[in-house]
Amino acid sequence: MADNQRSVETSASPAAVWRVWSDTTTWPQWNPDVQSMTLDGPFAAGTSGTMKTKQGTRQVQLTEVVPGRSFRLETTVIPLTRFAFECQVVAGAAGKTTISQAIRVGGPLGGVLGGMMGSQIANTFPALLQGLASKAEASEGRT
Repeated sequence: MADNQRSVETSASPAAVWRVWSDTTTWPQWNPDVQSMTLDGPFAAGTSGTMKTKQGTRQVQLTEVVPGRSFRLETTVIPLTRFAFECQVVAGAAGKTTISQAIRVGGPLGGVLGGMMGSQIANTFPALLQGLASKAEASEGRT
C-alpha cells in the first residue's frame, strides 16, 4: 500500500473545520475538483454516496468517522484498486489548527498505481485544504 499526506495550518478552530468538512454540500465551494457530493445518509461510517468530479462520477463510502477529528472516504477509480482518502483535523500550538489529508492506494494494483499516482494526487491536497481552511475561517469571522 502506498500513501502520501499533505497538511496546512489555519487559524480556524478544529470545530469550524469539522463543521465545513462534514457538510458535504459545501465541498464544491472550497474543493476545485468536486462539482457535487451527495451522501445517502448521515456523515457516519458506513454511509455511501456519489461524488461528481472533473474526472467523472464516483461511488464513495465513509468507512471510518471519528466526529470532530477524522474520516476515511473510499472509492474505486480503477478496477482492482481502492483509493482511500484519510482526512484529519488536529488542534495545534499557538491557536493554530492542522488539517491533513492522505491518500492510500490499495488492492491488487495498489502498489504499482499508488507509486505512480499517489504523490501526484497528494500534491493537489494543499490547494483544496487551503480552500477548506479559508471557508472555516470565514465561518468564524476570521480572514
